[in-house]
Amino acid sequence: MRLTSIFLALALAASSAIAHDIQVGDLEIIHPAIPLPPPSAPTAAGYMAIANNGTHPDRLIGVEVPIAKSSSLHRTEVSADGVARMLPLEAADIPADDTVLFEQGAMHVMLMGLSAPLHEGDMVPATLIFQHAGRVEVEFMVDPADGMDHGTMDHGAMDHSAMGHAQADGPMSVMGGTDAEQIEALLKAQFERPEAPLTVAPITVQGSVAVAGWSQDGNGGRAFLRKDDHGWFVELCSGESLVLPATFQSMGLGHAEANRLAASVNGAETSAGADLIARLNAFEGTVIIGRQGMGDHGHGHNEDKAHGH
Repeated sequence: MRLTSIFLALALAASSAIAHDIQVGDLEIIHPAIPLPPPSAPTAAGYMAIANNGTHPDRLIGVEVPIAKSSSLHRTEVSADGVARMLPLEAADIPADDTVLFEQGAMHVMLMGLSAPLHEGDMVPATLIFQHAGRVEVEFMVDPADGMDHGTMDHGAMDHSAMGHAQADGPMSVMGGTDAEQIEALLKAQFERPEAPLTVAPITVQGSVAVAGWSQDGNGGRAFLRKDDHGWFVELCSGESLVLPATFQSMGLGHAEANRLAASVNGAETSAGADLIARLNAFEGTVIIGRQGMGDHGHGHNEDKAHGH
């Protein structure tokens, strides 16, 4: 078991100058790390290995990271056609005499609403909460970026099984017209296909953030967008979570601002009809895109697989 843990630590720290681990009883937390996200990214991912060198199982039931408004466990599920989707995870089992990996494309710690930019070499305090071992204080090391942000590493392309995708040659923004018109044009330009028209409605704009419902081929969901100096971009897509104030707070909005946006979104959808609302709510999990994930680089190899339909 110990030799396995050492090998895992070396593998996890292959791109890092320093590996570190924390021993608490029978548990060994090996190199908790956050790959450096882009400077303006509101989200990041945490990885590590947890070795249980004892004879009794344990469970990781929570994570607290003060620099994030929301920190939770997630898993990445990849469908048969290569589409990645991020889904919440209530807990992670840590079997006896075994090692569990939190890694790219699998289980990971999701940090949303970062309160400050991260820098390579930073040590980010966190608390891992275990069912039996209790609260364990750790530090996530900010490792060098591997050329992709969290959105491209963990979540692949937009869920093409539910939303078509037009070819994009790089980060895309649409200027001109009202904010709602720009948002509709952006989503259509990025995701509409000739054989699968995209309907964008309703659109709720509040300052530099917006929520847009979309429907395509009998499927649907909601997109959360932000506006920066380059225009609007899709930060993430999800389902019914994008009508909740808590979701917007976890993404960096203040309490009052989050409540106003949630009220506006719910108000705009009141007249949409039960069928449309059910379609918007049906999108499972969350797919993070971000401005860095809106071009070819952000979609990577999943795109060709997704376009097999």
